[in-house]
Amino acid sequence: MSGTILIVDDLATNRIVLKVKLATAPYRAVQAGAAREALRMAMRDAPDLILVNARLGGQSAEPFVRALRRVDRLAHVPIVLLQSEDDTAERLALLRAGADEVLSKPIPEPLLLARLRNFLRQRMATEELLAQIGSVTGFAETQAALSPLGRVALFGPGRAEMLALRASLADQVPHRLTCLTLDTPPNREPQDVFVIRLAMAQAEEGLRLLADLKAAPGTRHCPVIAMLENDAAPLAVTLLDIGADEVVPARIRPEELAQRIARQMRHKRLKEGLHAHMRSGLEAALRDPLTGAYNRRHALPWLERQIARLTLNRKSLAVMVADLDFFKRINDRHGHVAGDAVLCAVTERLRAHLREGDLLARIGGEEFLIALPDTSRAQAQEVAARLCEAVSATPVIIPGGGAPIPVTLSIGVTVAASRPGLPPPLMQTLLEQADRALYAAKARGRNQARFCARSAA
Repeated sequence: MSGTILIVDDLATNRIVLKVKLATAPYRAVQAGAAREALRMAMRDAPDLILVNARLGGQSAEPFVRALRRVDRLAHVPIVLLQSEDDTAERLALLRAGADEVLSKPIPEPLLLARLRNFLRQRMATEELLAQIGSVTGFAETQAALSPLGRVALFGPGRAEMLALRASLADQVPHRLTCLTLDTPPNREPQDVFVIRLAMAQAEEGLRLLADLKAAPGTRHCPVIAMLENDAAPLAVTLLDIGADEVVPARIRPEELAQRIARQMRHKRLKEGLHAHMRSGLEAALRDPLTGAYNRRHALPWLERQIARLTLNRKSLAVMVADLDFFKRINDRHGHVAGDAVLCAVTERLRAHLREGDLLARIGGEEFLIALPDTSRAQAQEVAARLCEAVSATPVIIPGGGAPIPVTLSIGVTVAASRPGLPPPLMQTLLEQADRALYAAKARGRNQARFCARSAA
């Protein structure tokens, strides 16, 4: 895993030592000797991770961390600080300022590298999401402000000690805390963050639980914090490499554990928001913005898939092309606003008479594509007649007043069925057949459905 790591330390010897340690891994290390220089470098060319001495120039690096977090393009860059001494108060202040981790020296090189790998994986996953949905400046802050209360599962070897842990966190963590033992099935109820407490005696159970959590669809995106007893410290690297998001000592103070839980909850809410934003964008790209029906981009690949399945399920597929009658006259007489209202009303009426698995797409100005899987010719005829009736039965009321507008619909229908020993029909053939049937419906007086002369069978 490659990445650029910015090392910030006012002592050149410290920077050199860190650079030598990172030389064994595929990282590009750049250096800064002062906070101002580092901030300027980070703003100019955002690194993938920032590794900072917790005390710069004899002072806490807290102001530097806050300055980094105020820069939009650095909002998702992991910041890891290194303490010369184990100072809990300083660590808490740095975590509250926006640091992702604060490690106390001496740090075993394998553990340091595992922690960096872990952060870089998280960074890359977030960047991939951001790249797919585009720029979302301020998104993280908005999500944090709107985050609902969540669920935190506390796993441990015994219920009594987990109840004690929950009691110590009760005043620190606003989320619902559930105590579970290591042999409890992880999918018993939805959770947002998992905390797993382990001694070496529970190594096998703990590793299996973590692997299960990171493999299951419902929990693989949930952060996991591993709390290790002293004898389980050798498990830290393995836990990080198979998916733990943080590894902390079991003796951690409740207020610090609460701070870490809060950070992981924010990260989960951020990713959930990014995923939802991406799904929303994809959905919008596949729907007609006026009517909410699917558009051609979604409809044609969907229809191709349904046609391909005909040879597998040996069922039939009804394809309809529907067109509003005299729609240009509606626009000319009543205006385009009224025309848009008619399109929306017709779409709702069509949707109300289709099944959940059917397709309704607007593929032209006043033209719709309708497809009904597992539908026979007789059933398609009945549905098409019902759709014509649903549209013509009631004139469309236009917002803002004016006389209701009578609307009718013409539909061309074809039905494709599986043909033993033969390939499925071409999509273009079905569309052409439905189009010919539509022209026949128009020629015979409109406000009706007609089948093509020869269905694809």
